[in-house]
Amino acid sequence: MFMLTKNEDDLEGGAYATHDSDGVTVIQFFVDKDDAISYNVQLEAVGYKLSVTETPDDSVDKLCDLLGYAYTIVEPGEIIVPRTETLFDELGL
Repeated sequence: MFMLTKNEDDLEGGAYATHDSDGVTVIQFFVDKDDAISYNVQLEAVGYKLSVTETPDDSVDKLCDLLGYAYTIVEPGEIIVPRTETLFDELGL
């Protein structure tokens, strides 16, 4: 699995997360590294400076339980884009 983090290969430095419509914090995990890179490029376009970090598949549940966050797994080929609220906040709209 791959996720976006503040620093390359550093899970302890902070993970990128969003909030769903109910305000729940959600971390996105990507099965395919290219999909994680694609999402990261979209975020870079609005000013985020993140890195793609590999995470062992068996630690996803443990990591999110420890942090108290929900998560979603983006399967290969699924297209996701940053939430409208993220884009508006970062672009000052």
